[in-house]
Amino acid sequence: MNNKRTETRPLSLAARLWIAVDRLYPPCANQVFFEGMGSFDPEQWKAAVTKASDANPGTRLVLRGALRSCRWIDSGVAPPIREIHGSGWDGQGSDGAPFLESSFSPRQGPTCEVLLVHGNPARVAFRSHHAIMDGLGVATWAEDVFRALRGEEPLGSEHLMTEYDLLNLQKGNKSKPLPHQYIAPTGKADGQETDMVWKRKTLTKKYPRLLIQLLLLAAQEAWRHADGKVRFGIPVDLRYRQKNLRSTGNLANAIYMDIDPTTTADQITAEIEKRLSSFSDGQLTWEDTVGNYVPVWLMCKGIRFEGSRSQRSGRYRLSGLISNGGRIDIDKFSCDDFKAATLFGIPVAAPFIPFSMSLVGTKNGIEMLLRMPKNMSTDGRLEAALDTIANSLQSIS
Repeated sequence: MNNKRTETRPLSLAARLWIAVDRLYPPCANQVFFEGMGSFDPEQWKAAVTKASDANPGTRLVLRGALRSCRWIDSGVAPPIREIHGSGWDGQGSDGAPFLESSFSPRQGPTCEVLLVHGNPARVAFRSHHAIMDGLGVATWAEDVFRALRGEEPLGSEHLMTEYDLLNLQKGNKSKPLPHQYIAPTGKADGQETDMVWKRKTLTKKYPRLLIQLLLLAAQEAWRHADGKVRFGIPVDLRYRQKNLRSTGNLANAIYMDIDPTTTADQITAEIEKRLSSFSDGQLTWEDTVGNYVPVWLMCKGIRFEGSRSQRSGRYRLSGLISNGGRIDIDKFSCDDFKAATLFGIPVAAPFIPFSMSLVGTKNGIEMLLRMPKNMSTDGRLEAALDTIANSLQSIS
């Protein structure tokens, strides 16, 4: 047992949703990989993870209570370490990586872990249940583990905040839930399989307004398969709204962009800047109002129904998610025995999220990863979409 904290964090509606998604389509996890050269001393890593978890108690959370009384508490138990012999995995996709299929128990714990993946290149994965962290939360934790490995003091973080503490929650009129009318970038589902698959591609050039270009290119992919409306969600980190905030929590909120064949890059840029500067988020729907009273088992039924309906009709609440992790200082994630050269993150996907892309850049390039339901990827559609988007970027850079 470590320096256990007594404060608790409420279970937000988004966290409840991700717990339900994880029950149906595990794992619903943040998975951030650091790839480079070196070797691992498990005992040193265990000591570093323990020290970092004392400074970042959000890595030790477990769930207690029911419905609106649900709270995350500090278990006092540091995340475990698993050693993986990864010489047979190329790190370019989900094939050959069964060790990434394990999920986390919110109530029993642990809700985070570290994987030491031996091979050439060597890889370290920091994994967490998405109900307790977002991608930046994982990076915050990972940075402190590497600080401990270098003999430095962890910076630490708070663990009690939810996204509701940072959103511009609007009272009064409720907005309507998103309609199911948007087409997917790889067409319609083929079969009933609910497993998720992903592929990774490394970009070596610099691309102006990369996120904007990807939104337009992904929309073009959707229109290759069908006529229809396109809408993408863009997760936005809310930490910037509180000065010097370091948190491992899930503090992201999506903004949604409708795109039609006449939409330009300038229009998307202006709209995103307008949304961010005006804090135009946090308008609650009736689903948000009643969601905290819905048990997870019943929420699972609704999510399963939505996924099945969306895949049968080919119409979704959104065409996909595109997450931009920004540019990361990769040198923060190295120690004496391991030197990271790049990192990549595996985004969350589900049958009702037909297209999920993540981006993260370092001084050595940009990692672009696309994940989707397996039945949306048949006949090489995942690879074709990723290649077409990457090749189109090359032509406009």
